Parts: sequence; structure tokens; C-alpha cells
Amino acid sequence: MDSQYTTTSSLPPPTQYYATGSTTATTPSTHTIPDTMGSSYIHDSRQQHRPPPGYEENETTNEQQQQNTQLSTPQQPVVGGLSGIEPYCGAIGYDEREKRTYELVVCQQPLHARMCGFGEKDRRPIDPPPIVKLIVQQEGQQGAVDVQTLQTPFFVLHVTLWSADREEERNIISNPPKCTRVLMGSLVSSPSLLKNPAGEQGLYFAFPDLSIRTEGRYTLRFSLMKLASSDFQTDAKSKIIAQVFSDPFTVYSAKKFPGMTESTELSKAFAKQGLKIPIRNDVRARKGGSDI
Repeated sequence: MDSQYTTTSSLPPPTQYYATGSTTATTPSTHTIPDTMGSSYIHDSRQQHRPPPGYEENETTNEQQQQNTQLSTPQQPVVGGLSGIEPYCGAIGYDEREKRTYELVVCQQPLHARMCGFGEKDRRPIDPPPIVKLIVQQEGQQGAVDVQTLQTPFFVLHVTLWSADREEERNIISNPPKCTRVLMGSLVSSPSLLKNPAGEQGLYFAFPDLSIRTEGRYTLRFSLMKLASSDFQTDAKSKIIAQVFSDPFTVYSAKKFPGMTESTELSKAFAKQGLKIPIRNDVRARKGGSDI
């Protein structure tokens, strides 16, 4: 046909809407788009990106707010496994419920050790065995709490291996095709009611069978926990009351190890009271690069 259509088809008049932060009605722009069939229609640019009713640009859903809150809230560290890293809380801790302070004192420091390698048979313990004392004091009272009144089975002391500068945890080492523990032996100790060589009674934690696979300079970190009824439930996490570091010590290779020292008077006194701890009454000279 030679004639051209002069009529146009259009959408119903659009309703006015208000932009965010404005009280003046805004009319969306329109323009005419020719039709391939010879007619034209009015295109509304608002149809492509029309905001839903009641929408505001600064509005966030409750789910988004919860996600933002979780991301901004720092995660509280917990004790779990060998590599659970938690902030150092100090050698003296305070229990608000019981109004008591708990202090850890390393009364027998580790001196040195011979590396035990990655075998399971040759286990050389740290010399001398680390021993930690627990001192409990009641708020408003002078002197330590009578250890006889404490529920000792609920106290647990956990040990981890750290670098000599106390900055990095050294519990795990990569030994392809798997990762291996560096600190071997019993990593948890329960308190024992013992008397020191001076006859003073106290609560002591002993670690007589700790050994280290690789040579280097290390320190030990002891973390005190008190178990509660809720800690025996599935996936329960215990709160750390107090922590203390040992002095730095050296782990030698077999050729460089100077030899074991004679047992201390503290170790001998505890062994006489029934504590299972190795005792060496005499130390003979080393021969051929190995201690006897």
C-alpha cells in the first residue's frame, strides 16, 4: 500500500512517581519507535527498570542486616584440637562466678631435649619434665585457698608447642603425604595433690613424656581449663581460665645433644609420692654421640 498509517498506539498514561529524597513528581521520558508493520508505538523508558512499590535505595532487608552483622562481629577463638589458636590471656585468670583468681606458675622449666624424628619407637622426653603449679585465691581473703576444698578432677591443663619468641604455634609440620604432630606424648594433664621438697602441699601438673620431632628453639604454652557440666555435651567448648609460657629451650639433633641431666629434687620428691615420672639418680658420660 502507498498510504502510510497516521495513527499511533500508546500505553495508558503512566502514573507519576517520586524519586528518592524528592517531593516533586517526575514524569519518565518517552519517545516514539517506528513499527516494522508501518505503525508506531510509544516506548516508556520506565518499563525496563521500574522500582517495586515502596522501594528505597537505602533500604536493606533483615537478612542482609544479619549478614552484615555477622561479618562485622569478630569470631571468638575457642580451644579445639592441636591447632586451635587463641589469644594469650595471662598467667592469672579470674572467675567472676566463684570470685576466685587462678594463677599458673612453671616451677620446673624445660632445659633441652633430643629430637625424636618421625619414627614411633625412639621417643626422647624433654629434660627435665615440665611441672606447673596451680595457685587459687579467694577474693577478699588472704593467702591461697585450701587445696583440699577444690574439686581437682575438673581442672585440666593443656600444652602446645610455640616458637621461642612466643609468636607462632609449632604443633603441626608438613610431612608428605600428610601433616604430622611435632609435639608428641600426653598433651593434657590432671592435677595431683603433692608436697614439694620443703613439705608444702599444692596442686601440680606434670608432663613427663613430652617429646619433639624436629630440632630448634621452642617454648611451651600451658592453658588451664575448668570443666563444667555443660562441657560434657556434644560439641561443647571449654573456656580458658589462665595461660603461661615456659622459658625457651633447645631441641638438638642426635649428634649435638649434650646428654640428659640428673633428676631434680622436685622430680624425686614427687616420684616418692607416687607420681609416674622418670628418675635418673646418676648420669654417665656420653659415648659415641649418644647419651646413656
